Amino acid sequence: MSGFAEYLRRPVRILGEDVVFIPDIVGPVPLSEQHQYVELAPATNTCPAIHIRETDIEEIRESYPNTRVFGMWHTLINSGLVSYRKALQVVTLSPQDGYYIHCDLGRAEFSGDYEAGFFAADANFNLDEAAELDPDVDQLALPETEAQLASELLAKRKETVRSSWSHLLSVVMLVVFSFVGVDFLLDEVFSLESAELENKTELLQVIQSGLDKLKTTRLTEVPNDSKMIEAIADVWNTHLGMVTQSNQSFQQEELSFVVPDTGINPAEQFSSVSSEYNPKGEWTIKIKVNANEY
Repeated sequence: MSGFAEYLRRPVRILGEDVVFIPDIVGPVPLSEQHQYVELAPATNTCPAIHIRETDIEEIRESYPNTRVFGMWHTLINSGLVSYRKALQVVTLSPQDGYYIHCDLGRAEFSGDYEAGFFAADANFNLDEAAELDPDVDQLALPETEAQLASELLAKRKETVRSSWSHLLSVVMLVVFSFVGVDFLLDEVFSLESAELENKTELLQVIQSGLDKLKTTRLTEVPNDSKMIEAIADVWNTHLGMVTQSNQSFQQEELSFVVPDTGINPAEQFSSVSSEYNPKGEWTIKIKVNANEY
C-alpha cells in the first residue's frame, strides 16, 4: 500500500483542519449506478466531470462528524499531481490492487479500480507501465468544493437562484427609483422655468400695452417713452426674476416692480430707481417716468 492510500477514509490534518479523502470517479459513471452518485466537479477542457458516491459521503460523516469530505482524484488533480502526459497512473492499495486514472492526448479520460493487476476497462493496461502517485500530505491542495449530497447541492442551487433574483430585483428597483427621481427633478425644473416664463410674459405684456397705446391714442404731442423702456430693460437684464405689479401704464409718474434679493440694492445700481426691502427677501423698486428725460 502506498503512503497516500493510508490517508483514504480516515481523518488527515491539512492546514490545521481534519479532512477525509474518499475514492471518486473521473469520467462517465456506469449507467446502472448513476443514481448512486452526485457530481463533485464539472467538466473542464482537461478533465471530464468528477462524481462521488452519496453513501460514501454519508458513512464518513457518520463516522467523523463535522469533518469535510473530498474526492481522491479531485484533490490529486487540483494539487497538480496527475500528469496528463502519462497514460496510466495508480494509487496502490496493495501490490496488485488499487485505483487508476487514464489520460490521453493531454487530457484525463476516465478512472476506476483494478484487482489482482487486472483492469476491467482495458485488458491492455499493464501495472509495469503505470506511474504510482504517492504524494505527502503537504503536497495536497484542497479543492474549493467539498463533497456534498444531492439534497445539499439542490438547496445550494436554489439559494443561488434566489440570490440572483434578489440581486436582479434590487437592480430593477434602483432603476425604477432613479427614473422616478429624474422625473421629479425634471418636473421641478419645468415648473421653475414655466414660472419664470410667465413672469417675463407678464412684463412683456405691460411693455407691449404701452406700445399699443402709443399706436391707438391721438395726442397733441407724441410721447417718447423709449428711454423709460430702456431703463426698464436695463433693470430687467440685471434682475431676470423681475416681476411687474398689475394695473400700471406709462401714464403713471412711476412704475413698480418686484425683484429677488441678490445682495445688492437695485437703487445703488440705477440712478432712476428707488427701492424698498421687504421681509420676503425681495426689493420693491420704482422706476420714475422722468427717467425718459435724463
